[in-house]
Amino acid sequence: MSTRLSAFMIVLALLIVGLSQSLFIVDEREQAIVLHLGEPVGEVKKPGLHLKIPMIQDVRRFDGRILAVDPPPEQMVISSTQRRLEGDTSPVDEGIASGEPIIVDTFARYRISDPLKFMKTLRTENAAYDRIQGIMNEATRAVLGKRTLKDLLSTTRAAIMADIRTRVNSQIERDNLGIEIVDIRIVRADLTSALRQSTVSRMISELKERATETRAKGEERALEIRSTAEKERTVILAEAQKESQVLRGNGDNEAIKTYAEAMGKDPEFYNFIRSLEAYKSSMSNSDTRLILSPDSEFFRHFKNGQ
Repeated sequence: MSTRLSAFMIVLALLIVGLSQSLFIVDEREQAIVLHLGEPVGEVKKPGLHLKIPMIQDVRRFDGRILAVDPPPEQMVISSTQRRLEGDTSPVDEGIASGEPIIVDTFARYRISDPLKFMKTLRTENAAYDRIQGIMNEATRAVLGKRTLKDLLSTTRAAIMADIRTRVNSQIERDNLGIEIVDIRIVRADLTSALRQSTVSRMISELKERATETRAKGEERALEIRSTAEKERTVILAEAQKESQVLRGNGDNEAIKTYAEAMGKDPEFYNFIRSLEAYKSSMSNSDTRLILSPDSEFFRHFKNGQ
């Protein structure tokens, strides 16, 4: 009886071991390739419990999540026009001479889209990391070689990153690597420490040059305004003087006519009026002193009987 029980237990144990070797679990974060004597025979992307032939078939697992590639910052050369556009009001231009490097810090996110291709070409995530880093580095240098620092610091930065991502995915597709770049970001773009001081000096020099140019244009404009105002002032004064002379001449002419008419009608009254005007003119100032003979003709209207 004990012999039968022992045999049963042995058979049961063999069945359990065989069943455990025939079943495998794929986690929801994973995807797998089934290998038959080392050759791939199928992909498993659905999570759950799956079957395989024990001792003959093996399972190779790959991460199904989005993975990271975060290389160290690199020195890269960017383009620089070193010119000012007409009407450009920005405080400084790129401030970097063409061919000088900057420090660019990037990172990428990718996923394994085709496990079979991935296993045949890259095999491991470490190999994928190195390969993506090399492709991304080359694409970033190619794109930034046609861009300026101002582009990296403006709203065109998103377009630059999209261009890099497109180049990287195109290269990966040509190489049949079985992966897909989900996102590429430029975290930081800075000058190297050796260039910071020279760049700041160049920016200060450019600002001074712009200030001098702006000041010169302002003085030139002020001179034009003053010249125009002086010219208009001279014209206005000349016209006013001309008009006043015309009015004065017309008034004198009218006065002469009035005096002539008055003299023709009553010469004595005319002489009296003229004498009163002379008195008024000569005695209007209290400081005026007249030294005349009492029987002077000037005082004839003050005599009795006149």
